[in-house]
Amino acid sequence: MLRVEPEIKAAYVATGQVSLAFHPMLDHGDASRWSQRAAECAGAQEPLAFWRMHDLLFARQNLLLRAGEAGMVDFAAEIGLDTETFRACMTDPAIAAKIERMDQARRDAGIRRRPSFHVNGRLLEGAVPFAGFVQAFAAAE
Repeated sequence: MLRVEPEIKAAYVATGQVSLAFHPMLDHGDASRWSQRAAECAGAQEPLAFWRMHDLLFARQNLLLRAGEAGMVDFAAEIGLDTETFRACMTDPAIAAKIERMDQARRDAGIRRRPSFHVNGRLLEGAVPFAGFVQAFAAAE
């Protein structure tokens, strides 16, 4: 997805034909939970900050296993968020409950592979090339 996401955004999201939604896969323990909390808390401050945090987390995935809450606060500062507001959000039980519900919904839907994509009810799994998304979007029209 990291390779084709910019193409999808430019060709489909920017034109209003497609919207992207991200759902967590909490299969890497605390690192997954801290990362998803960070993205949610970034988005709580500023909706587009969710995607800035998302991109930063993917770019720095080699650091996530040991980053913890402190590392997430550092990332928040790096993308220009208010760190005190961010820190308070990171410990909010409602945020933790939200990401657990989202992960459970993913499991209930039978999604086990990453990446996975729903395009109008059709499940695409694995590293789908841009052409595969073009076909899926055309079929969904």
